[in-house]
Amino acid sequence: MRIVIDVTSCVKPRLGGIGLYGTELVRGCVRVAPEHEYVLAIRPNRWTRKSLIADLCPQLKRSLLLDHGHRFTLGSPIDVLHGVGVRLPSTGDFPKVVLLHDINVFEFPELSQPDWRVKRQRRIRQTLDRADLIICQSQQGKDALGEHLNVAAERVRVVPLGIDLERFCRPPEAELAAVLERHDLAERPYVLSVGQYGTRKNQQGLVEAFVAAELPQEWLLVLGGPRHTAIDELRATATRLGLAPERLRTPGWVLDDELPALIAGAGFYVCASLHEGFGLPVIEAQACGTPVAASNRAALVETLGDCGLSFDPADLADFAGALSSLAADPALRAELSERGPRRVAAAYTWDHMARATVDLWAEVSES
Repeated sequence: MRIVIDVTSCVKPRLGGIGLYGTELVRGCVRVAPEHEYVLAIRPNRWTRKSLIADLCPQLKRSLLLDHGHRFTLGSPIDVLHGVGVRLPSTGDFPKVVLLHDINVFEFPELSQPDWRVKRQRRIRQTLDRADLIICQSQQGKDALGEHLNVAAERVRVVPLGIDLERFCRPPEAELAAVLERHDLAERPYVLSVGQYGTRKNQQGLVEAFVAAELPQEWLLVLGGPRHTAIDELRATATRLGLAPERLRTPGWVLDDELPALIAGAGFYVCASLHEGFGLPVIEAQACGTPVAASNRAALVETLGDCGLSFDPADLADFAGALSSLAADPALRAELSERGPRRVAAAYTWDHMARATVDLWAEVSES
């Protein structure tokens, strides 16, 4: 097959979840199905910055993707065009596949700004109309498409995300100790959460639950994310609730080569989100052997599986109870630590995801 992959969402200085998916999809497909030809397509708005993905399988051709007239730049035949972001060309007599990361703007519209919500809802509807096959990361996502947008189940397939097991694992003890020392976390148990600060990620709720859980004084709360005014708001909440300032750590974005160690060193990881299409950090933590407490919203129950504790993020007592239970029970944490890596290795790698996606491309190209 000759596969065109729209990697426009990967052309960014810092990859978010969509960009990470796109880059790992390309690398995974080249590994597991090298017999196919892959073309990396980039839209005009990012074409001049294509050097940002110069190291993404440099042997693959880069081509300009236009909404019309794409055959002039992409060539032919095109057996399948795969959209990484929420966008597909308006024309083309070839099958179009898209990975839809979530539809939180329909499920929980109150979590997004009105202008963004209207724009995003319009783009999702447009993309769904153009797609021959839609990939969701969870069964919950597939069900939500049917419930909120009346998408027929036969047009949707579920392919979970994956991780790099060589990267996300417990590092050697010397490396782990060095990272914890650099972050002033040596010999201190801590609860970790990493991500963009915002209403959907619910760091405010996590701070409130951490205080309500009344963990022993040696426990710290570490919130990795961008340095901006949200940190001041989080610290104001902590101060108002009586949390000692030094117990809330905000190290900024964690370096990629330090993240696995920071995860592995945590007493447990918390995903407090009010909505997630998948929740990749939950899998990353499990792969590192770190117990997880996760919100029971959207796809997170599936992603968590039996390797952590689930809680209602809108119920402070339930949220705080999950934190207390994990902090107070070393035997439970040890059991969850053993389960996590086995579960991830069995079903949540980028190669698993790539192979399943290639199989779907073959299916849709033959239909």
